[in-house]
Amino acid sequence: MEIIPAARTVRYEQLEPGEIFLFAEGRTYALKARPQGDGDRNKMVLLGPSFLNGQGSSLVGWQATTVLSFGKNCTIFLPTDPNAWAREPVDQSQVWLAVADDRIFVCTNGAAVPQLYFPCFVDVQTGEIVEGRIQGFALYTNVWEIAVLGANHPPHTILKYPLQEIE
Repeated sequence: MEIIPAARTVRYEQLEPGEIFLFAEGRTYALKARPQGDGDRNKMVLLGPSFLNGQGSSLVGWQATTVLSFGKNCTIFLPTDPNAWAREPVDQSQVWLAVADDRIFVCTNGAAVPQLYFPCFVDVQTGEIVEGRIQGFALYTNVWEIAVLGANHPPHTILKYPLQEIE
């Protein structure tokens, strides 16, 4: 029997950095990030549609919980409309992606307190956290989609911005 989209339940600590998963307690999707330094634990970047602090995407510390993982084989669809791109994120309550060279980053709040804003960027492939600014040139969009593609079935959207009802 085939499961579409492919998913598995695992403990959060078993995820690999860069995996997309459903964080059921937060009723949100997230991406596992790498630890920032020696002795640090993994973090997750919240992608939505809901947020623990109600203020947009942020980094959240290690969780002892079971999650539904969609793995790392997801596809990100970027907009082709020129009006969907900006030189800087305009509204931190929205989830922005940054494209720098051939890498895609989630723009997120890395502050320990949700009321403050400290810009961080999480590489969607590696889970690496970059604080402050991305090296090189970047363009930003808050119009994007994460989907699972398959050879024998249509794409299955996991999350799409701007937020819409998913079938």
